Formats: sequence, C-alpha cells, structure tokens
Amino acid sequence: MVKIRASRLRDVELITDTGIRLGWVYDLSFDEETGEILVIVAEPDEDLDTSEFVTDHEGLLLIPVSAVKSIGEVIIIDSGKLAVKSKLRALPKRAPVQRGRIERKEGLPKPES
Repeated sequence: MVKIRASRLRDVELITDTGIRLGWVYDLSFDEETGEILVIVAEPDEDLDTSEFVTDHEGLLLIPVSAVKSIGEVIIIDSGKLAVKSKLRALPKRAPVQRGRIERKEGLPKPES
C-alpha cells in the first residue's frame, strides 16, 4: 500500500469517472475515535451546478471516501457512489407510526380492565 500525506492532497483536482470536473480538495473529515477518513471536503468547480450535490453550510462539496476510485495526479470519483441529493431523496421511507386511539372492531370481545 502506498502512503500519501494528507497535506499533499490539498488542491488536487477531483474528476468523476464520467469526466465531470467536481473541484479541488479543500479538507478531509474523519472520525475522531477511529481516525478513519469519512469525507473529502472539496471546493467546487466554478462551472459545477452544486444544487444536486451534498454540500456543507459554506457550499463546499462533501464527497464520501468510499466513492474514490483512484488517487494520482487527480482523484477519480466513482459517479455511481457520489453522494447527490436526488439519491438521498430516493431512499425508502419508513412506514409512519400510527398514533392515537385504536378503535375496537365489531364482534371482538372487549378487553378486560
């Protein structure tokens, strides 16, 4: 395994495997307990419409590390694993929990008090 210093990744270009220029590495977000890198924080390309991408409060792209295909002169991102808002909306919703009074059906015995 080749080891790369995080500082060397700063300003490396991010491109999807379909050729879309996403932007440049700005920072990394990691789990404090395990040290695992979770997300690449990227400054988006000026021509990129970020409305469909997951971003932070500053408008920086949040790219899951699991989407990284390769790291070299550029970082190649698997577009199928890229976190986009439309995928998050498509996640199945849990059935709503029924709240309130449950009515007894006709013919059923009354519960004992």
